[in-house]
Amino acid sequence: MICDSHTHCGHYYEIYTSPQEVVNFMEQVGVDYFAVSSTTICAGLYDKVILEFRELKSLAHNKVLPVLWILPQMFEDGTLDTFLDSGIPWACLKIHPQLHPETWKYSHLTFQKVALLANKMQLPLLIHTGEHDGCYPLEFEKGVRENPQVTFIFAHSRPVEQTINMIKRYPNVWADTAFSPMEDILRMVDSNLSDRILWGTDYPIQRHFDKSIDLVEYYRTRLKVLRNSISKTAFEAITNVNFCRLFSLLACSEC
Repeated sequence: MICDSHTHCGHYYEIYTSPQEVVNFMEQVGVDYFAVSSTTICAGLYDKVILEFRELKSLAHNKVLPVLWILPQMFEDGTLDTFLDSGIPWACLKIHPQLHPETWKYSHLTFQKVALLANKMQLPLLIHTGEHDGCYPLEFEKGVRENPQVTFIFAHSRPVEQTINMIKRYPNVWADTAFSPMEDILRMVDSNLSDRILWGTDYPIQRHFDKSIDLVEYYRTRLKVLRNSISKTAFEAITNVNFCRLFSLLACSEC
């Protein structure tokens, strides 16, 4: 069984990926459950985001886990309540500090609000990490330490050494493999962290960088390389067991 913790639908620069395309692709590559956020949120098309999730749920039912991508201004303009009252069964919250490096710092009230919301809703908080100001994993250390009841997922696991150090220090830190170099994933596995790594691919963002990419082949190859590079136990942990454990999926009978 394969579970993908980091996928997208919606508008992303010049491409649009519809809910139907996402569901079709996941079926084609053999993904059983997938967590998805909508990049349409960045265009401010909030009504369309809600429609996308309703369509996803109607197409994939319990196989899709909706991720609520929160923009800082949503706390101020009342639109956050629109999403929370939409009836969509949110499985995870998400923030993207690269887009809003100042307002997602731990010292900023907005970060504290989103951590409080994650705690109240008992949902994991997915944080975009990377080698940009405001995105380094260590920049969130105080927030992680002071919110031990919240599970933080460091998307992309970058830079990997900081990610490894944070996972080792804090039991409430996890990471996903979206756009992670395979060598970084293997470093985390070699550090005995396979029980807190989530398979994630960032589908279909690769298409923005390479219009000619065969995403089915890309996806299958990446899975094959991972499967052939680590133990069966570690592979199953990363690709399904951890996902089921984190999201409490009783339907995952193999977990």
